[in-house]
Amino acid sequence: MPELKVDQTRIKLAWNEPVLLQIGKSGITDGTIKEAKRLLKTHKYIKVRLLRSTGDDRHTKKAVFEELCRLTGAELAGVRGFTAVIYKLRN
Repeated sequence: MPELKVDQTRIKLAWNEPVLLQIGKSGITDGTIKEAKRLLKTHKYIKVRLLRSTGDDRHTKKAVFEELCRLTGAELAGVRGFTAVIYKLRN
């Protein structure tokens, strides 16, 4: 089976794209997971923003993004402030 590779150029470009998903005070809900999965089917890379009202601890932010990735089967490309880019490789 050929190894799937991450397109680093597309990840860099994703930082310039608009945010496609926001996580609010409620955190990661069933609706958030469902929408993230839908977006990952149509977009290889998506930009996710964590609203400031959810807390500002650096470790907490990363943990929220990692949890979203775990629940959707995606990978975390990077975190900048309250924003992350996640991706899911297709087979």
